[in-house]
Amino acid sequence: MKAIITGATSGLGRNMLELLQKKGWDVLAFGRNEEIAKSLGCRYEVFDLSDEEKTLMYFEEVDYVFHCAALSSPWGEYEEFYKANVAATANVIKAVAHYNITKLIHVSTPSIYFAFESHLGVKEEYLPKKFVNHYAQTKYEAELLVQKSNINAVIIRPRGIFGEYDQVLVPRLEKIAQKGSLPSVKDREVVVDVTYVGNVVYSMYLAAVKDVPNKTVFNITNDEPMALNEVLLKVMTAIGVDVKFKEIPHFVLMGIATLLETLSKVGLIGEPVVTKYSIGVISNSQTLDISKAKELLGYEPIYTIDEGVAKYAKYRNL
Repeated sequence: MKAIITGATSGLGRNMLELLQKKGWDVLAFGRNEEIAKSLGCRYEVFDLSDEEKTLMYFEEVDYVFHCAALSSPWGEYEEFYKANVAATANVIKAVAHYNITKLIHVSTPSIYFAFESHLGVKEEYLPKKFVNHYAQTKYEAELLVQKSNINAVIIRPRGIFGEYDQVLVPRLEKIAQKGSLPSVKDREVVVDVTYVGNVVYSMYLAAVKDVPNKTVFNITNDEPMALNEVLLKVMTAIGVDVKFKEIPHFVLMGIATLLETLSKVGLIGEPVVTKYSIGVISNSQTLDISKAKELLGYEPIYTIDEGVAKYAKYRNL
Protein backbone atom coordinates (compact mmCIF):
# COMPACT_ATOMS: atom_id res chain seq x y z
CA MET A 1 0.00 0.00 0.00
CA LYS A 2 1.07 3.58 -0.64
CA ALA A 3 0.10 6.60 1.43
CA ILE A 4 0.70 10.28 1.93
CA ILE A 5 0.75 11.76 5.44
CA THR A 6 0.38 15.51 5.81
CA GLY A 7 1.65 17.01 9.03
CA ALA A 8 4.07 14.09 9.22
CA THR A 9 6.48 16.07 11.41
CA SER A 10 3.78 16.60 14.06
CA GLY A 11 3.18 14.23 16.96
CA LEU A 12 0.15 12.53 15.40
CA GLY A 13 1.69 12.38 11.93
CA ARG A 14 4.90 10.77 13.19
CA ASN A 15 2.98 8.09 15.05
CA MET A 16 0.86 7.39 11.96
CA LEU A 17 4.02 7.08 9.89
CA GLU A 18 5.56 4.59 12.31
CA LEU A 19 2.41 2.44 12.26
CA LEU A 20 2.34 2.32 8.46
CA GLN A 21 6.08 1.63 8.25
CA LYS A 22 5.63 -1.37 10.59
CA LYS A 23 2.95 -2.64 8.23
CA GLY A 24 5.31 -2.29 5.26
CA TRP A 25 3.57 0.61 3.55
CA ASP A 26 5.35 2.98 1.18
CA VAL A 27 4.87 6.45 2.69
CA LEU A 28 5.48 9.95 1.36
CA ALA A 29 5.67 12.43 4.24
CA PHE A 30 4.72 16.11 4.04
CA GLY A 31 5.61 18.56 6.80
CA ARG A 32 7.06 21.95 7.65
CA ASN A 33 9.95 20.89 9.91
CA GLU A 34 12.84 19.79 7.71
CA GLU A 35 15.02 18.69 10.62
CA ILE A 36 12.38 16.22 11.80
CA ALA A 37 11.53 15.21 8.21
CA LYS A 38 15.11 14.09 7.62
CA SER A 39 14.83 11.63 10.51
CA LEU A 40 11.59 9.96 9.39
CA GLY A 41 13.17 7.22 7.30
CA CYS A 42 10.99 7.77 4.24
CA ARG A 43 10.56 10.07 1.27
CA TYR A 44 9.50 13.55 2.30
CA GLU A 45 8.74 17.04 1.03
CA VAL A 46 8.84 20.19 3.16
CA PHE A 47 6.34 22.85 2.10
CA ASP A 48 3.18 24.73 3.07
CA LEU A 49 -0.07 23.02 2.06
CA SER A 50 -1.75 26.40 1.61
CA ASP A 51 0.40 26.72 -1.53
CA GLU A 52 -1.88 25.16 -4.16
CA GLU A 53 0.78 24.87 -6.85
CA LYS A 54 3.25 23.01 -4.61
CA THR A 55 0.52 20.82 -3.15
CA LEU A 56 -0.53 19.61 -6.60
CA MET A 57 3.13 19.27 -7.59
CA TYR A 58 4.21 17.14 -4.64
CA PHE A 59 1.18 14.87 -4.38
CA GLU A 60 1.20 11.67 -6.39
CA GLU A 61 -0.96 8.60 -6.98
CA VAL A 62 -1.31 6.69 -3.72
CA ASP A 63 -3.98 4.57 -2.07
CA TYR A 64 -4.68 6.79 0.94
CA VAL A 65 -4.02 10.27 2.30
CA PHE A 66 -3.91 10.86 6.05
CA HIS A 67 -4.44 14.59 6.54
CA CYS A 68 -2.98 15.37 9.99
CA ALA A 69 -1.66 18.88 9.26
CA ALA A 70 -3.35 21.75 11.10
CA LEU A 71 -2.77 24.87 13.15
CA SER A 72 -3.89 23.87 16.65
CA SER A 73 -3.90 26.66 19.20
CA PRO A 74 -6.42 28.39 21.47
CA TRP A 75 -5.14 31.80 20.35
CA GLY A 76 -4.27 33.57 17.11
CA GLU A 77 -5.66 35.52 14.17
CA TYR A 78 -8.45 34.05 12.08
CA GLU A 79 -6.44 34.49 8.87
CA GLU A 80 -3.67 32.25 10.21
CA PHE A 81 -6.11 29.48 11.11
CA TYR A 82 -7.96 29.83 7.80
CA LYS A 83 -4.73 29.46 5.84
CA ALA A 84 -3.53 26.39 7.73
CA ASN A 85 -6.84 24.62 8.29
CA VAL A 86 -9.21 25.63 5.48
CA ALA A 87 -7.09 26.70 2.50
CA ALA A 88 -4.68 23.80 3.07
CA THR A 89 -7.55 21.29 3.26
CA ALA A 90 -9.05 22.71 0.07
CA ASN A 91 -5.74 22.08 -1.70
CA VAL A 92 -5.49 18.55 -0.29
CA ILE A 93 -9.00 17.81 -1.59
CA LYS A 94 -8.03 19.13 -5.03
CA ALA A 95 -4.94 16.94 -5.06
CA VAL A 96 -6.86 13.84 -3.94
CA ALA A 97 -9.36 14.42 -6.75
CA HIS A 98 -6.66 15.21 -9.32
CA TYR A 99 -4.71 12.02 -8.64
CA ASN A 100 -7.85 9.91 -8.18
CA ILE A 101 -6.72 8.75 -4.73
CA THR A 102 -8.87 6.06 -3.12
CA LYS A 103 -9.63 7.72 0.22
CA LEU A 104 -8.83 10.72 2.40
CA ILE A 105 -8.70 10.26 6.17
CA HIS A 106 -9.25 13.77 7.52
CA VAL A 107 -8.32 14.53 11.12
CA SER A 108 -10.67 17.05 12.71
CA THR A 109 -11.32 17.90 16.36
CA PRO A 110 -14.02 17.60 19.06
CA SER A 111 -13.18 21.21 19.97
CA ILE A 112 -16.05 22.04 17.64
CA TYR A 113 -18.43 20.70 20.33
CA PHE A 114 -17.24 22.96 23.12
CA ALA A 115 -19.64 25.63 24.41
CA PHE A 116 -18.51 26.51 27.98
CA GLU A 117 -20.83 23.94 29.54
CA SER A 118 -20.57 20.32 30.62
CA HIS A 119 -21.73 17.80 28.04
CA LEU A 120 -21.46 14.03 28.42
CA GLY A 121 -21.78 11.42 25.68
CA VAL A 122 -21.52 13.91 22.82
CA LYS A 123 -22.54 12.41 19.48
CA GLU A 124 -21.07 13.37 16.11
CA GLU A 125 -24.21 15.22 15.03
CA TYR A 126 -24.03 17.79 17.84
CA LEU A 127 -23.04 21.39 17.09
CA PRO A 128 -23.01 24.37 19.47
CA LYS A 129 -24.72 27.64 18.64
CA LYS A 130 -21.31 29.30 18.33
CA PHE A 131 -17.76 27.99 17.96
CA VAL A 132 -15.52 28.79 20.89
CA ASN A 133 -12.47 30.03 18.93
CA HIS A 134 -10.92 30.35 15.47
CA TYR A 135 -9.39 26.87 15.70
CA ALA A 136 -12.74 25.17 16.22
CA GLN A 137 -14.43 27.34 13.59
CA THR A 138 -11.85 26.71 10.87
CA LYS A 139 -11.61 23.01 11.59
CA TYR A 140 -15.37 22.77 11.09
CA GLU A 141 -15.10 24.85 7.90
CA ALA A 142 -12.50 22.34 6.70
CA GLU A 143 -14.89 19.49 7.51
CA LEU A 144 -17.58 21.13 5.38
CA LEU A 145 -15.17 21.27 2.43
CA VAL A 146 -14.56 17.54 2.80
CA GLN A 147 -18.28 16.81 3.11
CA LYS A 148 -19.16 18.85 0.02
CA SER A 149 -16.37 17.39 -2.13
CA ASN A 150 -16.66 14.57 -4.65
CA ILE A 151 -13.88 12.49 -3.09
CA ASN A 152 -14.15 9.43 -0.87
CA ALA A 153 -13.34 10.48 2.71
CA VAL A 154 -13.66 9.65 6.39
CA ILE A 155 -13.45 12.23 9.17
CA ILE A 156 -12.24 11.48 12.69
CA ARG A 157 -12.47 13.67 15.80
CA PRO A 158 -9.98 12.35 18.40
CA ARG A 159 -10.28 13.79 21.90
CA GLY A 160 -7.32 14.94 24.04
CA ILE A 161 -4.43 13.19 22.29
CA PHE A 162 -1.37 12.34 24.39
CA GLY A 163 1.66 10.18 23.73
CA GLU A 164 4.94 9.95 21.92
CA TYR A 165 6.21 13.00 20.00
CA ASP A 166 3.64 15.26 21.69
CA GLN A 167 4.76 18.85 21.10
CA VAL A 168 1.69 20.58 22.50
CA LEU A 169 -0.51 19.15 25.27
CA VAL A 170 1.79 17.60 27.89
CA PRO A 171 4.75 19.97 27.32
CA ARG A 172 2.50 22.99 27.99
CA LEU A 173 1.07 21.42 31.15
CA GLU A 174 4.55 20.39 32.28
CA LYS A 175 5.82 23.97 32.07
CA ILE A 176 2.94 25.21 34.20
CA ALA A 177 3.37 22.40 36.75
CA GLN A 178 7.10 23.07 37.08
CA LYS A 179 6.35 26.67 38.04
CA GLY A 180 4.59 25.48 41.18
CA SER A 181 1.10 24.08 40.58
CA LEU A 182 -1.64 23.34 38.09
CA PRO A 183 -4.85 25.33 38.50
CA SER A 184 -7.93 23.38 39.53
CA VAL A 185 -11.40 24.85 39.58
CA LYS A 186 -12.71 24.97 43.13
CA ASP A 187 -15.81 22.88 43.93
CA ARG A 188 -15.99 21.30 40.46
CA GLU A 189 -15.46 17.64 39.59
CA VAL A 190 -14.52 17.64 35.92
CA VAL A 191 -14.68 14.40 33.94
CA VAL A 192 -12.99 14.15 30.55
CA ASP A 193 -12.09 11.77 27.76
CA VAL A 194 -8.51 11.54 26.53
CA THR A 195 -6.96 9.33 23.87
CA TYR A 196 -3.55 7.69 23.70
CA VAL A 197 -2.00 8.43 20.31
CA GLY A 198 -1.55 4.73 19.57
CA ASN A 199 -5.32 4.34 19.63
CA VAL A 200 -5.82 7.38 17.40
CA VAL A 201 -3.53 6.09 14.65
CA TYR A 202 -5.13 2.65 14.95
CA SER A 203 -8.54 4.25 14.33
CA MET A 204 -7.11 6.12 11.34
CA TYR A 205 -5.77 2.88 9.91
CA LEU A 206 -9.19 1.27 10.31
CA ALA A 207 -10.81 4.30 8.67
CA ALA A 208 -8.57 3.74 5.66
CA VAL A 209 -8.92 -0.01 5.17
CA LYS A 210 -12.49 -0.57 6.35
CA ASP A 211 -15.39 -0.22 3.92
CA VAL A 212 -17.50 2.44 5.63
CA PRO A 213 -20.04 4.90 4.20
CA ASN A 214 -18.44 7.84 2.43
CA LYS A 215 -18.00 11.02 4.53
CA THR A 216 -18.73 9.28 7.84
CA VAL A 217 -17.60 11.20 10.95
CA PHE A 218 -16.22 9.30 13.94
CA ASN A 219 -15.55 10.36 17.52
CA ILE A 220 -12.43 8.66 18.89
CA THR A 221 -11.46 8.33 22.57
CA ASN A 222 -9.87 5.83 24.94
CA ASP A 223 -13.41 5.07 26.16
CA GLU A 224 -12.24 5.60 29.75
CA PRO A 225 -13.87 8.77 31.11
CA MET A 226 -11.82 9.96 34.07
CA ALA A 227 -11.53 12.87 36.46
CA LEU A 228 -9.32 15.53 34.87
CA ASN A 229 -7.00 15.83 37.88
CA GLU A 230 -6.55 12.05 37.95
CA VAL A 231 -5.44 12.04 34.31
CA LEU A 232 -3.03 14.92 34.89
CA LEU A 233 -1.61 13.26 37.99
CA LYS A 234 -1.02 9.99 36.13
CA VAL A 235 0.85 11.66 33.29
CA MET A 236 2.93 14.07 35.37
CA THR A 237 3.91 11.41 37.89
CA ALA A 238 4.95 9.04 35.09
CA ILE A 239 7.31 11.62 33.55
CA GLY A 240 8.77 12.60 36.92
CA VAL A 241 7.07 15.94 37.49
CA ASP A 242 5.96 16.66 41.04
CA VAL A 243 2.50 18.03 40.41
CA LYS A 244 0.40 19.98 42.88
CA PHE A 245 -3.08 21.36 42.31
CA LYS A 246 -4.15 24.79 43.44
CA GLU A 247 -7.89 25.24 43.81
CA ILE A 248 -9.08 28.60 42.54
CA PRO A 249 -12.68 29.84 42.16
CA HIS A 250 -13.98 29.72 38.60
CA PHE A 251 -14.79 33.43 38.44
CA VAL A 252 -11.22 34.31 39.45
CA LEU A 253 -9.71 32.11 36.73
CA MET A 254 -12.05 33.52 34.08
CA GLY A 255 -11.25 37.05 35.23
CA ILE A 256 -7.52 36.43 34.86
CA ALA A 257 -8.01 34.88 31.41
CA THR A 258 -10.20 37.78 30.26
CA LEU A 259 -7.61 40.31 31.42
CA LEU A 260 -4.77 38.47 29.67
CA GLU A 261 -6.76 38.18 26.44
CA THR A 262 -7.54 41.90 26.53
CA LEU A 263 -3.88 42.80 27.08
CA SER A 264 -2.88 40.53 24.19
CA LYS A 265 -5.45 42.03 21.82
CA VAL A 266 -4.16 45.56 22.44
CA GLY A 267 -0.57 44.42 21.95
CA LEU A 268 0.72 44.81 25.50
CA ILE A 269 1.62 41.11 25.81
CA GLY A 270 2.04 38.18 23.43
CA GLU A 271 -0.09 35.05 23.47
CA PRO A 272 -1.93 34.75 26.81
CA VAL A 273 -0.62 32.07 29.16
CA VAL A 274 -4.24 31.09 29.79
CA THR A 275 -7.34 31.83 27.75
CA LYS A 276 -11.05 31.70 28.48
CA TYR A 277 -11.17 28.56 26.36
CA SER A 278 -8.45 26.81 28.38
CA ILE A 279 -10.20 27.74 31.63
CA GLY A 280 -13.46 26.49 30.14
CA VAL A 281 -11.85 23.14 29.31
CA ILE A 282 -10.70 22.56 32.91
CA SER A 283 -14.04 23.79 34.28
CA ASN A 284 -16.48 21.66 32.29
CA SER A 285 -16.88 17.92 31.81
CA GLN A 286 -16.90 16.59 28.26
CA THR A 287 -17.05 12.98 27.10
CA LEU A 288 -17.76 11.59 23.65
CA ASP A 289 -20.00 8.81 22.39
CA ILE A 290 -17.86 6.45 20.28
CA SER A 291 -20.57 3.88 19.54
CA LYS A 292 -20.46 4.71 15.81
CA ALA A 293 -16.72 3.98 15.65
CA LYS A 294 -17.26 0.71 17.48
CA GLU A 295 -20.08 -0.34 15.18
CA LEU A 296 -18.82 0.77 11.76
CA LEU A 297 -15.03 0.74 12.20
CA GLY A 298 -14.83 -2.11 14.66
CA TYR A 299 -12.78 0.26 16.79
CA GLU A 300 -11.88 -0.70 20.32
CA PRO A 301 -8.92 0.96 22.06
CA ILE A 302 -5.90 -1.35 21.95
CA TYR A 303 -4.11 0.50 24.77
CA THR A 304 -5.57 1.58 28.12
CA ILE A 305 -4.79 5.01 29.52
CA ASP A 306 -2.35 3.45 32.00
CA GLU A 307 -0.61 1.54 29.20
CA GLY A 308 -0.43 4.71 27.09
CA VAL A 309 1.00 6.71 29.99
CA ALA A 310 3.65 4.02 30.58
CA LYS A 311 4.63 4.00 26.90
CA TYR A 312 4.84 7.79 26.86
CA ALA A 313 6.99 7.81 30.01
CA LYS A 314 9.33 5.23 28.46
CA TYR A 315 9.64 7.39 25.34
CA ARG A 316 10.43 10.46 27.48
CA ASN A 317 13.19 8.58 29.30
CA LEU A 318 14.99 7.38 26.15
